[in-house]
Amino acid sequence: MLVSSVADFTPIMQCSNVVTLPRALLQFRSSLHAMMDHMHTDPKMAELMNTSLGRYLNSHPFFALALLVFGAMATVPIGLFLGFAMVTFIGATVGFVLLEVFLLSLGGATLLCVLCGLAVLAIAVSSILSAVYITTSNILNFYYSQCLSEKRDPVKSKGLQKQ
Repeated sequence: MLVSSVADFTPIMQCSNVVTLPRALLQFRSSLHAMMDHMHTDPKMAELMNTSLGRYLNSHPFFALALLVFGAMATVPIGLFLGFAMVTFIGATVGFVLLEVFLLSLGGATLLCVLCGLAVLAIAVSSILSAVYITTSNILNFYYSQCLSEKRDPVKSKGLQKQ
């Protein structure tokens, strides 16, 4: 039963393909012929066909077809490569900018820490120098006040020393 249904179906399918295939080929041929006529009447194409390359491709149609197919097939890998190059370039640029921002921020924070440390050190050194100045001036004032009092009243100072 399976064989008879396949045998009945096959000739009908072949007849429909045989009838429509030549008609489609004729339509394709006529549209291709119209396109070629349009290309030969185009001034830019006529200028190209008058060059040595155009004459060479016209005399070697297989090479022209191979060149056309190669050009059509090469557009996808070239487009992918250019897309990859652009994404890489943009990524590297953004990464470089982010790296520069990070390094500048790190340098700014380091500079801030160094300046804060210098400010604390300056306060500490000025406090120590102020303490030394005050202490030295008080000691000198006390010493010279003793010397002045001995010069004014030498008897009192000698009497105090004997006791």
